[in-house]
Amino acid sequence: MSTQYDSIGAKYDSLNVMPIQQIQHVDMKRLIGSFDSPKRVLELACGTGFYARQMVSWGASHVTALDISPAMISTAQKSLPAEMKDRVTFCVGDCARPDIWDSGELKTQKGTFDLVVAAWLLNYAPSGAEMQRMFENIYAALKPGGKFVGLTVHAAIIDKFQPDDPLNENEKHLGTVYEVLGKVDDGYRTCCHAFTEPEIKWEFYFLREDVYSKAALGAGMGELEWNVVLPGEEQVEKLGKEYWQSYLDRPKAAICISRKPDRE
Repeated sequence: MSTQYDSIGAKYDSLNVMPIQQIQHVDMKRLIGSFDSPKRVLELACGTGFYARQMVSWGASHVTALDISPAMISTAQKSLPAEMKDRVTFCVGDCARPDIWDSGELKTQKGTFDLVVAAWLLNYAPSGAEMQRMFENIYAALKPGGKFVGLTVHAAIIDKFQPDDPLNENEKHLGTVYEVLGKVDDGYRTCCHAFTEPEIKWEFYFLREDVYSKAALGAGMGELEWNVVLPGEEQVEKLGKEYWQSYLDRPKAAICISRKPDRE
């Protein structure tokens, strides 16, 4: 995964102007919730630092942000406003490996975070076993009772996406389409084509909902709560229902929430 994102780097930020991305941002803010009390946040798969910056602006006391791609972390560090530098720490690491806790910025940080956020991490797990390793790090990071918020694919509608999918033509105006590359044990290997300038693409995995649930529970987390990302009234009024209809027919994104039990 690092190699494909090392080649994308700062170009990934061009997605943020797309309405399909903006509806994700709205729902992420709502489901992350308020920062009315000081909260330490760990962001996994932080990319170029968009949500790290957002969470500081929303009131997080400190965000530690991790990504596997050195190019993404370099872009994130350069994009961080000077006034946020004391409240955000970026570091390189593989979110599925247990050794992220053995050195660097995360050493001695197990069990110290109020909130773990992961936008587009879980969909890079090629199997349930790999996803469980991701959830094990989420569990390790959180204080008892801590909250996890993860933006990922809408796993419940996996079978609406198939190889040589004719519906992709109806979704190009949204800015991204999913191309199914082949089957894996728990779902599909998939490529996202983003019609930015220049066009970028990356591969990920579209796994079934029960894989997510088993991975979370296997790691010790609570039951997953799924929230489908949909355009709100404001977005529908702005662009029209016809613009959104193909997305409403098969909404691609969802946000899953879980908590670490109060007692281990």
